[in-house]
Amino acid sequence: SAVDVAGGAYDFCGLFTPGAPTREQGKHPVSDYRAGHLLSYDWTLPNGSTNVRLMLRERAPDVTMLTLHHANAEVGQHHTYALAPEDFWFLSLENLRRYLDGKPSDARVDFSQSMKGDITHVIDIDADAGTVFDVLLSPKQLERWIASQAAVEPHIGGSIDLGWGVGPIKILDLQPNQKLAYEWNEDGTTGQMTTVTWTLEEGNGRTRLTFTHSGFDDDTDNSGIYPGWRNFQSWVRSVAEYGDNWQPAIKLLTNPDHAAWYPKAINDAQALFADEAVE
Repeated sequence: SAVDVAGGAYDFCGLFTPGAPTREQGKHPVSDYRAGHLLSYDWTLPNGSTNVRLMLRERAPDVTMLTLHHANAEVGQHHTYALAPEDFWFLSLENLRRYLDGKPSDARVDFSQSMKGDITHVIDIDADAGTVFDVLLSPKQLERWIASQAAVEPHIGGSIDLGWGVGPIKILDLQPNQKLAYEWNEDGTTGQMTTVTWTLEEGNGRTRLTFTHSGFDDDTDNSGIYPGWRNFQSWVRSVAEYGDNWQPAIKLLTNPDHAAWYPKAINDAQALFADEAVE
């Protein structure tokens, strides 16, 4: 990165940026800047030009609200990030919060690599396996990071529903505090079943959580869901570590038909956007 906002430059590039831009491609001219309040810059993505606007407002002595607006992008399209890198922003905002709190902020996606075939993500969590497993299986916890309306029959062969209308079907493997696997129907129409597996390994009070989404053909393009699963895994970590004090970044949901794809925690917080600070 190379940042000189007063001089009009907010440049970033590399493997962890959508499109994996070169240094030359990663130039982002600043369009507006007010110290301590506003940063706006232009960002050309592979499929078009966009503008990013970051606004800060102090809500309490130790609480700052950051509002992000990414304009001229496809809004509300499920599993699309070419023009609206939603999962990139969710990851970035969570990493920023964790960085400011002195926690590891390393949940990123390498956009230079192939995102075809099966998906695997690994993350280390500062919580015991029992806590992490509860985040993965408890309906109340699921509604904080992935489910709009969760229903779980917690046994092998039992159903699991996130409220999406697609996705998980039934539990295939359940080993408390060690492993959870369920059958997954990605689009609800093709009938192709895949498997989502969460594996937990505890040591010294910490847990290594390995996520896999398997059963795809080697040439299946999963670039739409690959970053999304990394974001969900990041949210699992923060729910487990922060406990009841955590909530996800809140996205303004403009299309009621897509609201079910976002966790109940985001749906329930939509009143935040009535705040006059949200421009």
